[in-house]
Amino acid sequence: MCGIVGYISNHCVKSDLIKGLKKLEYRGYDSVGIALFDVNQNIKVLKNSGQIKDFISKYKNDTSDGHLGIGHTRWATHGVPSDNNSHPIFDQNETIALVHNGIIENYLDIKKELIDEGFKFKTDTDTECISNLISYYKNKNKDTLRSIKLTFQKIKGHAVVAIISKEDPGKIFGFKKGLAGSLRIGLSSNKISIASDLETIKSTSEKYISIDNKEIFVATLEDVLVISKDKKIEKEWISIDEKSETISKNNFDFFIEKEIHEQPEVFLSNFQNRVNFSSKEIDFSKELKGLNLDEIKRINLFGMGTSYYACLLASYWLEQISKIPTQCHNASEFTYRNPLVEENTLAISVSQSGETADTLSAANLIKEMKIPQIAITNTNNSELEKVTKNCINIGAKTEIGVASTKTFTATLEIFLLFAMYLAQKRNPGYPKTKIFQELKSMPSQIERILDNTKHIVDLAKLYSKYDNFLFLGRGYNYPVAMEAALKLKELSYVHAEGYPAGEMKHGPISLIDSKMPVFCIITEGSHRDKMISNIREVKSRNGKVIVLTNCSEKLDKSWYDDIIIFEKTEDLLSPFLSSVSIQIFAVNLALARNLDIDKPRNLAKSVTVE
Repeated sequence: MCGIVGYISNHCVKSDLIKGLKKLEYRGYDSVGIALFDVNQNIKVLKNSGQIKDFISKYKNDTSDGHLGIGHTRWATHGVPSDNNSHPIFDQNETIALVHNGIIENYLDIKKELIDEGFKFKTDTDTECISNLISYYKNKNKDTLRSIKLTFQKIKGHAVVAIISKEDPGKIFGFKKGLAGSLRIGLSSNKISIASDLETIKSTSEKYISIDNKEIFVATLEDVLVISKDKKIEKEWISIDEKSETISKNNFDFFIEKEIHEQPEVFLSNFQNRVNFSSKEIDFSKELKGLNLDEIKRINLFGMGTSYYACLLASYWLEQISKIPTQCHNASEFTYRNPLVEENTLAISVSQSGETADTLSAANLIKEMKIPQIAITNTNNSELEKVTKNCINIGAKTEIGVASTKTFTATLEIFLLFAMYLAQKRNPGYPKTKIFQELKSMPSQIERILDNTKHIVDLAKLYSKYDNFLFLGRGYNYPVAMEAALKLKELSYVHAEGYPAGEMKHGPISLIDSKMPVFCIITEGSHRDKMISNIREVKSRNGKVIVLTNCSEKLDKSWYDDIIIFEKTEDLLSPFLSSVSIQIFAVNLALARNLDIDKPRNLAKSVTVE
């Protein structure tokens, strides 16, 4: 994995490939490469480890170009990031080149069989077993498409693949098997465009199709053939009416800084067509079709990483506001434990990309159980939406920074509104007047934090020398502590752990000393006094205490070393403000350590492997 592009055109496509790969940079990657047909109709592969700017510098004097090519940004799964392991990957005879997202689970078996047949392998990737397997079948039947079909049948696991063959210079072949993310094919009057996501092909296409699971395609400039089970599939071409989103850093040095500052706007835009502040009503009926929510007796939530922590916080809201028993699941664990799901359960799967492999696996399992489900994503027409058939878009627009910020806040907002939507029938007596009143001012409160970041920035610089952090919270603040620790790990490579504060005495307290800063999140709510006890316990063991709070007047200055204060609000709304504060802290601590906060090492924006 991580990103695929491909073009067929009347004009040379090398620059298009590079532009397309740049649009996929937000997904995270460790190497990059392209394959082209040169003037002699030989396949020319250019690739290297590192970023696209390194690739451009390496090949600045290379004049090769062609009318057809494929490209890839790789996030290493099999084999270290290196020039050799970068995609595209050749077969042993260098007559077939391909790019691949996903994981081939039986690649070792295939590799052994091919070695026994005399094939040699030059990389450590699982991808090379695909190219050599196609080559093996071609040696027998001389037909590229048939060889790809046989390879498709042989491999096990998850794969989205784009392939070019020396004997078929006007064609790009490919297929999708399992849950390895999306693949779109765009069409215009003079170009075929192929990419992992829709945003990449918007500027070059008038309409598009999606390649679905168990489908094989052959694309030429004149036609796109799609096959499933040896039968031609007539795909419906979807018009691209919206313009490609303009991506820029504006006046910021990094995309993630800009995206943190976009959160008030995102929050406000999600009110539109959903929230009526006059009648104090929420409406999701236009987005959800064919669901009888009145019969729902239980809700199961699924996510990974930041999406999982959003689910964890949402479980509090759904139970307390809408009075529906709610269980939160790590999607990767749910899929393989032979789960039991009761009737009248609603499943909600969360993935900002709509491609997260573990979440897709869980959603497919839920589909097999015939349980109604909803997707919450930041991507229209995603793989997850295809499975769930019902989708709520979080409206955060493109997020380039690999570590989620505005998508986390937007997901939380959607969950809160959905809990209020369900409560209109389930629990009409919830304190909606107070919540609506304060919800309306939430974008302004976030804006005020963003306008006054100097104190947080100074603290981040002060604490940038520490290599271990503990984040503690209770109630709504526990999931925030978990997400805060994740952000610090992702951006600054600092070891950080998030814990429910009540768990501290059951082990983590042994770690506390003057070299372990402890971030305590305490708000004006039912857990305030217990959190004060936790803060005192940390301080009495020479721990360095940073307090993040909206009730500073209830805290003695001798109890903590440093403090970050945000405005008072209803306790269930406080995570929106505490989360933004922690994002600013994590970003600036990483900057103080001279790190690339847009592209943290080893991370991918869209994790399309399990």
